[in-house]
Formats: sequence, C-alpha cells, structure tokens
Amino acid sequence: MVIKMASVMVVEDNENLVEALKNIMETQGHITNVAYNGEEFLSKVENINPDLVLLDIMMPGLTTKEILDGLKEKGFERLKIILVTAILFSEDEIGELTKNYNIVDYIMKPFKVSDLVNRVNKALNNSR
Repeated sequence: MVIKMASVMVVEDNENLVEALKNIMETQGHITNVAYNGEEFLSKVENINPDLVLLDIMMPGLTTKEILDGLKEKGFERLKIILVTAILFSEDEIGELTKNYNIVDYIMKPFKVSDLVNRVNKALNNSR
C-alpha cells in the first residue's frame, strides 16, 4: 500500500508523547504539527488544515466533545480524527462518537508503533 505524504496534527498534552508521535509521523514522511491542548488546536486548525488528527482524549481545558463541536463550528466536520486514549470505550460510546463526528479510529495507550502507523495509513487511504 502506497501512502502519500500527508499533514498530520498531534493534539496531546504529554510532551514526551507529543515528541514520540511527531517523530513517528515524520519518519513516515508526513508533515506534522502539534498542539498541547484543545484551545491551541482549535486556534491552529484553520491555518494548518491537516489531513488527519491524532487527538488525545484526556487533556486539561476543553473536553473532547467541546473540541469536536469546535471543529464543526469552524467547518471541519469532515476532518479525519483518530482518538488516542487510555480510556476503554464501550461499543455504544464509540458508536455515538463515530455517528456524530468524523472519528475514523481510536487507539489505546500504550500502543505499538506498527499498529499506530497501520491505523494512520488506513485512515489516510480511506475516504469517508
């Protein structure tokens, strides 16, 4: 499977994980931007216009729902999002998120780099 270079935005409050995710994405040839909280992400998203967002679930400040609603308000409701989380979701919770927002996948922390790369590649190759 050939993956073209994409713009990936990492939204995560843990600086070490931000650096790791940024390095993984750049190693795959993607342009990577970062935001350390929801407010920063929403202020940057219009200028960056990423192809995909890796969004942490638990950050200080805005809730995940507030971030996702903010994307809708800015006209980014089709932006592909992979949730990066340590929280185990029920099938109902995942169904609700994927129905109301463009959540294309979620990955549990800690994750294998190969699994993350495969999920990112799949998300970038699939149009919804």
